[in-house]
Amino acid sequence: MSVVPETASTSLFKGGPTLIDLLIDVSELRLAVTGPRMLFEKLVVVTTLTALDGATAGQLRELADSLDGTIHCGLVGIQRADITVAAVRSGAHVEIALGPPSMYQSELVLRTRTGETFRQLLLRLLTQDPTRPFLAGLHPVTATGHLEHHHGPNPHPQPGPEPEPEPEPDTGGHPGHGNHTGHGGTGGHGEPGGHSGQGA
Repeated sequence: MSVVPETASTSLFKGGPTLIDLLIDVSELRLAVTGPRMLFEKLVVVTTLTALDGATAGQLRELADSLDGTIHCGLVGIQRADITVAAVRSGAHVEIALGPPSMYQSELVLRTRTGETFRQLLLRLLTQDPTRPFLAGLHPVTATGHLEHHHGPNPHPQPGPEPEPEPEPDTGGHPGHGNHTGHGGTGGHGEPGGHSGQGA
């Protein structure tokens, strides 16, 4: 009699699979992730089932509560993986966080809290007709924040605004006229006798 394995293992890397099958007959999945939060932002549970089939927001919340995840990373040790339900245009979906940013490899261990296999759990929670075929898997969302560029000063700083020129020193003349010492005579602006030629 063959023994059904309790654990399955797979890898997530750049150029690798875009969907990891969750209809598997194990209760634990070990996923080696290269570049968590740097190459891949998170995992999303996707399925061809709709709310009409039974995959309602409430059932998806129950699915999230039935999963447990831990992240094993050489930088921070072991920590819990956040598993949440996010609202989207089509209704809702389950999201699984991948831990702190790293260009190295970490391992996500995902397991069912009930001891059911992933296939049994999905059939029980998300569909009203277990005989109807469907797809369900983990989709890695590509990171778009370019975190790898934020680890130090910018090697290509943008030039700042040019400094404004210093004002010219005031020489004591009227604005726009400069110094009037070159007008000559006693008929300068504001001088007595400036309007000569008038008799007494």
